[in-house]
Order: sequence, then C-alpha cells, then structure tokens
Amino acid sequence: MPSPRDAAAARRTNKPSFFEVVDAARADDLPAFRQLLHEYFPDIDDDKKLMRACVEEDRGAGCALHFACDTAARRVVAYILDHAPQSAVNQKARRGGETPLHRVARMCHVGRKCGDDDDEDVVTTKYPYLSLYQELLRRGADPDALDDQKRRPVDVVVNKGFGWSMGDVRRRVEQLQEEGKVVKK
Repeated sequence: MPSPRDAAAARRTNKPSFFEVVDAARADDLPAFRQLLHEYFPDIDDDKKLMRACVEEDRGAGCALHFACDTAARRVVAYILDHAPQSAVNQKARRGGETPLHRVARMCHVGRKCGDDDDEDVVTTKYPYLSLYQELLRRGADPDALDDQKRRPVDVVVNKGFGWSMGDVRRRVEQLQEEGKVVKK
C-alpha cells in the first residue's frame, strides 16, 4: 500500500508550487521537502545540482534556505547546506538582502531559558535559533554581511525577549560570533 505522501504525489497532475516546497522546508519535513524538490525540478536527479537550483529559486523573499531558517528547521537547513554550494550560507534574498543569518538573528530570543540567570550555556534545543545561529557561523556564515538597509545580523536581534533581560540576547549573539572567530583561526 502506498504511503499518503506517495498517493498525494500520484494524484498530482502538475508540479508542486514554490510555496509547497517552502512550506515543507518551514515544517522541517525533510522527506516531503526532498520529494517536492524532485517534483519541482523533475529534470534534476543529482542532489548537489538540485540544491544549487533550490537556492537559486528566490521569488523575492528568499530561497527555501531562508524560509527554513525562519522556523529553525534544522534538518532541512543541514540538508541544504550539506548539498548546496558553500556560498548558499551567505546568499542574500532578492528583496531586502537578508542572509539566512539575518533571518535567524531576528528570532534568537525565542525559547525558554534553562537553569538560572547565570547559566552561560543557553545554546540548547530550548533556544533553537541561537543554536542554529551558531551552526550557520560554523558553516561559514558571515556575521558582517549587510542587508539592503546596511544592517549586520546582530543589528536585527531584538533587545529583549521573554525570559531575557534587556540587551542579553544581543550580548549572547555577539558572544557566539566571537567564539566563531576563535574557531575559524
């Protein structure tokens, strides 16, 4: 018996929309994302070529990588970055010029703090965006990249989020950037 996803694909008479591909990326549904990509780009069967096409497909608000970063969809982000050209990690959206790091930075305050306020290690799954920010830096994201408004990713970090004191989120992001510079040397 075919799976529901296979049955849906069999019923489909035309290729999926860009937005269906993006929705699978946002949902961090890697099997659906991969299948929809193969249907969206039916003439490409090589994963590296498929990811190149994927990151080049930008309707203005960014490619699938940008949208996966919006929701901290770690599996899809990792898959794209594992197979896409290295430059994808710093790709700017056509409109606004935000990189994936900008998109993650904007959400770094989201999550719940573990332990007491003196806990230095808040990069956990409780803070998926901080964790993803760190991962993007590890993969070569440029913390000094400017969007169309001349802002670096750290410049779009909110000053205060739930469970954070004023300025703590930005200080934590800056700390991650400094740690990333030490690792790259």
